[in-house]
Amino acid sequence: MSYSIFVRDLAHDDGRTPQLLAYDIVDRSLASSLVSVIATSYRDHGFNPATRVHWFRADGSVHEIYTWPQV
Repeated sequence: MSYSIFVRDLAHDDGRTPQLLAYDIVDRSLASSLVSVIATSYRDHGFNPATRVHWFRADGSVHEIYTWPQV
């Protein structure tokens, strides 16, 4: 199984498909680690344990970043 990383701008979502950031990552823990590193590279960031989705604020907008599929 391989994993992908997606980013979604919540302020400008308008039903658009999330942006594909990376794909064909063969290790789930590597994909999760990359998502965490990217999110924490922003000053304003966090993690929603209910949805298991990381978020960060950039350019005045909140973005969600996550792996797919989520297992």
